[in-house]
Amino acid sequence: MDENAYSGINEKLSDLKKELGNQSGELLEVRMLAGELRSEMGSLRLKLDAIKDLPFSFEGFTGLKSILDHYLDIIIRITDTDAGSILLLEEAEEKEKPDLVFYACAGPGSEKLRGWHFSGGSGIAGWVAGRGVPFFSEDVEADPRWDKEVSELVGYKTKDILCVPMKAAGRVLGVIEVLNKKEKPFGREDLDLLTFISGHASVMVENSRLLGSFEEKVRQLSTLMELSTLLNSTLRKEDVRRLAIEAATRLMGAEVGSLLLVDEKTSELYFEVALGDEAKSRKIKEIRLKIGEGIAGWVAKEAKSVIINDVQNDPRFFKGADKKTKFVTKNMVCVPVMTKGKVIGVLQAINKRDDGKFTDSDRESFESLANQVAIAIENSRLYDQLRQTFLDTAKAMAEAIEKRDPYTGGHTKRVYKYSNIIGRYLGLSPAELEKLEIAAVLHDVGKIGVSDLILGKQGPLDNEEFAKMKMHAPFGADIVNHVPALADIVPGIESHHERIDGKGYPAGLSGEAVPRMASIIAVADSFDAMTTSRPYRAGLSLEYAVSELKRCTGTQFEQKAVEAFLEAIEAGDVQIEQ
Repeated sequence: MDENAYSGINEKLSDLKKELGNQSGELLEVRMLAGELRSEMGSLRLKLDAIKDLPFSFEGFTGLKSILDHYLDIIIRITDTDAGSILLLEEAEEKEKPDLVFYACAGPGSEKLRGWHFSGGSGIAGWVAGRGVPFFSEDVEADPRWDKEVSELVGYKTKDILCVPMKAAGRVLGVIEVLNKKEKPFGREDLDLLTFISGHASVMVENSRLLGSFEEKVRQLSTLMELSTLLNSTLRKEDVRRLAIEAATRLMGAEVGSLLLVDEKTSELYFEVALGDEAKSRKIKEIRLKIGEGIAGWVAKEAKSVIINDVQNDPRFFKGADKKTKFVTKNMVCVPVMTKGKVIGVLQAINKRDDGKFTDSDRESFESLANQVAIAIENSRLYDQLRQTFLDTAKAMAEAIEKRDPYTGGHTKRVYKYSNIIGRYLGLSPAELEKLEIAAVLHDVGKIGVSDLILGKQGPLDNEEFAKMKMHAPFGADIVNHVPALADIVPGIESHHERIDGKGYPAGLSGEAVPRMASIIAVADSFDAMTTSRPYRAGLSLEYAVSELKRCTGTQFEQKAVEAFLEAIEAGDVQIEQ
């Protein structure tokens, strides 16, 4: 065979080798692709296995924690690990790096971790949350980022870890971590699975929080409307201020609340109302803050609202209140109460219940409540001014009528005072007490229709004169009846000379038919008549007046009214003015 023939054979052999090499490479590539496909198919099977158990609604769950427990059960099973946790970044946190909180835990000692807080910048979980990227380590304890505190807390040795961030709407919500792979080291497949489930869980967390926020906002708006109605249901300043604090604690879901008002004379804040333990409330009412002092003082000075979820470490916090009451203030929302552009007080809600934190949504609702409180306080102030003006006018009119009777100077003022004392000892409501006071002031207004000759007579009245004098009761009722707003006090004026035994005037009422208001005024009126001087006799002693009240109880006077007055005398609350 010639040389050319050999050369041709070699070329063909060379071409054949190239072709076989190409085919071998293609076969290897096919094998590699097949391997990747098998891996992807395996991962897909695991994802499909996980998907069938993933929640797609909140139905059947009791809250966010129960949802995350369900996710963690799936994660532990799919990744074939010993332990794991789902941690969320704390909401409404002013820190640069908010705390991470264990919401769901599985594995040895995991119950010790549930609800535990730690700094969002520490440990591997903090590192992942801060950077928003996954982390894997085959030897955790050799990594400087590893925080041994958690392992020591639960008594569990961690060998390897896979940790991925939870993201929604472009922000990190928390992290998912799994520990100690059972059969083989963590691989790409585990990372893909955990990242996939993390994305799904993040959406559920975000939706749960949005739903919770929406439901809370609806609850607050509904409560705010209800509380606004209550605040406007009364004009008494004491009721308004009490209702304001009750509204604050209820609306904010707080342990306690307080209302501090500005004392314009001293430029100080004083605690008008504080709910919670009664003994502590009394102590805190003794405290006064200068404008600018404490958190409330700062709010009053700056006319700005503030949320503080770590009160003890706030430099503005006035520790004296906690020290005096032995109360521990953890967090608070504090807003100014303003009217006509001027701060008149500060409203506080303290310690969110269930270890919660106050949010911007809370602050907005609280500011709305503070606006309602400001209106109610201003209305009650105007009402109080009108009421006092009316009462002063009534007193002036009564005193003017008294000028016609030179022997009863100051009688109306004393009857007013004694009636008020009896009413308080009987436990009358503020509204009842107010009506009693007005009736006591006007009880003798009908004397304007009685002749000066009769009023000024120094000796005893004859039968005809006494009959005319008795007309002052119906005259007074008739005068007051012309004022519809005073209809409720007419019985006190008309019947204050009625007797329990039916021998009084003008109608001869007896027993329970005698209005309670009239029975009280009758005791006050008679006591003053006995203990003040007349032209024909000096005022009688306290001892004699007390004996007469006791003697005439059940006949002239109603028993409970006398007992209340005697109790007040015994307590030293009654002083005779002669």
